[in-house]
Amino acid sequence: MDCSRDSRARLILLCLLVIVLVWVVGYGFDRLLARDGVPRFDILLTSNALTGIVAGFLFFSLTNNERLRRNVISQRLRTISEMNHHIRNSLQVITYATATQSNSESMEMIRSSVERIEWALREVLPNEIDGPVAAPHQQEHPESLHTH
Repeated sequence: MDCSRDSRARLILLCLLVIVLVWVVGYGFDRLLARDGVPRFDILLTSNALTGIVAGFLFFSLTNNERLRRNVISQRLRTISEMNHHIRNSLQVITYATATQSNSESMEMIRSSVERIEWALREVLPNEIDGPVAAPHQQEHPESLHTH
């Protein structure tokens, strides 16, 4: 049985766990209230209310965790989109620079594009790389490198 994070088997197992947990809590409340001599109608109302609170808390917890997971995925997709933009622009400049005749001009364009890629990797994905990609003195992305 595949119980990976997003598997159907994991979802079914989680649902069964919630069913058993709510059932056990409801039964426990019934037994506790019956033992104390609470009238039958009051047991029914109190037990159902407490069981509903527990089920509501479980539902809230599960849906909140799912919401947080979706937010993380959404943020990762935005980061990937931004990286795609910066790196593609820089690669277009590098491609253009290799097609031109002027060697020193091409080298400067390539150097600038490499700096832009390094900036994107350092600033957009700071937690995804092991160390600084560019020289430590480069703190901000030069505006002259920013092409759209």
